[in-house]
Amino acid sequence: FVVASLPVTTPQQKSIAVPIKVYGTLEYDTRAAGSISARVSGRIEKLYLRYRYQEVSAGEKIMDIYSPELVTAQQNLLFLLKSDADNTSFINAAKQKLLLLGMSEAELNEVIKKGEPLYKVSVYSNYSGHVHDAGMSNDVGANEMNNDAPVTQELSLKEGMYVQKGQTLFMIMSHHQAWAALQIFPNEQSLVKKGDM
Repeated sequence: FVVASLPVTTPQQKSIAVPIKVYGTLEYDTRAAGSISARVSGRIEKLYLRYRYQEVSAGEKIMDIYSPELVTAQQNLLFLLKSDADNTSFINAAKQKLLLLGMSEAELNEVIKKGEPLYKVSVYSNYSGHVHDAGMSNDVGANEMNNDAPVTQELSLKEGMYVQKGQTLFMIMSHHQAWAALQIFPNEQSLVKKGDM
C-alpha cells in the first residue's frame, strides 16, 4: 500500500532579499532650508515671486519694498554728506546702517550719486531652491476648497501688503537633496538593516 507521497527537498543556507511594502513621502532636506525675513517694516511695492514651488536663485531680486525707516536713514546720510562731509566716521556709520537694513551697495551708491533717497528698495534672495509660503495665514476663504494645482497656487504674500521687521516672508527649500521618509510597520522593522536598498 502507498501510505503517502511527500515531495522532499534538500535544505540550503543562503541570504534571500525579502521586499516589503511601506508608505512614505519624499521630503526636502530641512538642513538646507533658508528663510527670508523682512529687515525693515514697510509695504511691498512689487513682488517678483508669484507661485509656490517657483524656482529662485541666490542673488535674484524677489521684491521691492517701501519703508519709511529706510527713507529716513537715507535722508540722514544725505544730510551728513551735505552739511558735514568731513565727518567720515558718522558717514560710514550711516552707510553701514543702510547696508544692514538690506540696501545693496549699488543702491547706496545711486543714492549718494543722485543726492535723493530711493523710495523703493530691492530685496534679494540669499538662497537657491523652491519658494514655499512661510506659514502666513490666508485671507478670507482659506477654509474653502482650493481647486488649483499645488504648483500653481499663489503665495499668500501680495503686492500692497505691509510686513513687519523680522517677519519671515518666504521659505526657500533646496532641491539638490531629498529624503524618503518611510513608515515601516513594527512587525517588519526587524527585516530592515542599515545599508539595505
